[in-house]
Amino acid sequence: MGMDVYGTNPVIRKQSESKLLNQIVFEADGWYEKWSALSDEDKDKWSDARQQEEKDNPGIYFRNNVWWWRPLWDYVWKLCGDCDEGDNFALAADRVITREQYEEGHMNSGAEINVHQAELIALRLNHAIKMGWVDEHKKQYEADTKDDEHQYPFHEDNVKAFADFCHDSGGFSIQ
Repeated sequence: MGMDVYGTNPVIRKQSESKLLNQIVFEADGWYEKWSALSDEDKDKWSDARQQEEKDNPGIYFRNNVWWWRPLWDYVWKLCGDCDEGDNFALAADRVITREQYEEGHMNSGAEINVHQAELIALRLNHAIKMGWVDEHKKQYEADTKDDEHQYPFHEDNVKAFADFCHDSGGFSIQ
């Protein structure tokens, strides 16, 4: 189980040159029939092209399994959420996401974050990285959860990848 996060209007920095990728767009009319007609080799080529497109254009898609997503989304809440939390960094005038968005963000329910919110999340995450707050949070998080049977991972590289996604996503939907 994981969280698939899709940019709603992603920045395209590099257009794919794959004819296969451009012929088969998931969820478009007739995609399944086109996909089914491909050979296994062409399916592999399509998958490789899709992965390259997502690497070249980080605002298209971001994915974490549930173990990685929960501490990441909790950290976004800490930086950008409602201000009714005792240890929240956000001030009332600075809130970016609502409690409802935060809670829906932990489910595969299609929580929507608009372009303005996504850009502010990216700015705050990048600022937290630059200021060393992510590293401090990681150390505190690991100390607080060291005795937990199932420790969810929290890493700066994942925070940076999500910040890059948010910046280029044009808003996003958490599926």
